[in-house]
This record gives sequence, C-alpha cells and structure tokens, in this order.
Amino acid sequence: MHDHEGDFATAIDGINTPEKETADNDYAVGKLIDRVAHSPYASSTLIFIIEDDAQNGPDHVNAHRTVAFVAGPYVKQGSVIHERYSTVNFVRTIEDVLGLGHLTLNDEYQRPMTAIFDLNQSSWTYSAITPEPIQRELAGPHQQEQSGLAYHDAHPAAYWASKTRGFDGLKKIACRQFFSIRLSGRD
Repeated sequence: MHDHEGDFATAIDGINTPEKETADNDYAVGKLIDRVAHSPYASSTLIFIIEDDAQNGPDHVNAHRTVAFVAGPYVKQGSVIHERYSTVNFVRTIEDVLGLGHLTLNDEYQRPMTAIFDLNQSSWTYSAITPEPIQRELAGPHQQEQSGLAYHDAHPAAYWASKTRGFDGLKKIACRQFFSIRLSGRD
C-alpha cells in the first residue's frame, strides 16, 4: 500500500516521479469526466471531486484549504467560486442533490453549495487533455522519438526511490502505535 504517490522503484509505464504520478492521477480524473460528458448520462450526472488530505498541502493562505471540483449539468461553467465551504458543505450538497436525508446534525445545519449552480446552464462538455509530464510515456515509441517535448522531471525516478525508501513502513508503524494507544485508552 502506498500513500498518494506510488513506489518509484517499481512504477509501470515510466510513471515514476512525483510530477508524473500527479499528472497521471489528474489525467485519470479528466478522462472520467470526459467519458461522462460524452455519454448518454451527461445530462443527468453530477461529478463531485475533493482532495482528501488538505491538512498535508498547505498553501500561502491556510493549511486547511483544499481543492474541490464539480462537473455536470447546471454547474457554473469556467467559474471559481470564492464562497467559504467545508467538506461538510460538500456532503450536504450531495445529499440535497440526491434527495437524501441528512446523516447527522453536522451536515443538516450546514448550507448547501448553491453558489456553484446555474439553473440555466443545463448543457456542458469536457475533453481531457494529456498533461505534459506524461505525454511522452503515453505516446507510442515512434511518437516518443519525435515528440521533442521540453518537459523534464525535477529528479529521476532513482532519486525519488532513494529518498522515499521506507516511508510506507514508517507510516504503518506509526498507525499501529496510534491505534494501539487509542484502543488501550491511553490518549
């Protein structure tokens, strides 16, 4: 099991640096949205995407901020919404869209993310674009030779494999220690 990035030493298809693995993940999400956007389900499908670890990606404002995307019909197109929302607002919005009851008082008392919607915007589309860090790896051998892309990783895969060796094992040990302390009642 690997957290976020894979094992750089055993990565497949040349997707073996943080830049390439992040680009590969982004491309997978883009391909999912692309597939739905060009399917018979496009007019009745909303896609909600949220980063799972905002606490580990501090930006210049706050370590608790995260990125969230919503794609589909009735979503404001090409917009950045500056309302302050939390993950609970996100859950509340999904519950309301699906007509579900609220799970707890926490989500019941949060406002839905109405600022993201435009009831006049029923049509939408999306086409995934291959991110530059992985274009060469996804191209056929003949195209790789002719690509001439200027993109270069900050460090090769061997560097990252060396620098991250043992990370997963350390996390497993830390998790076992945390859970054994919590289960034994020692906080």
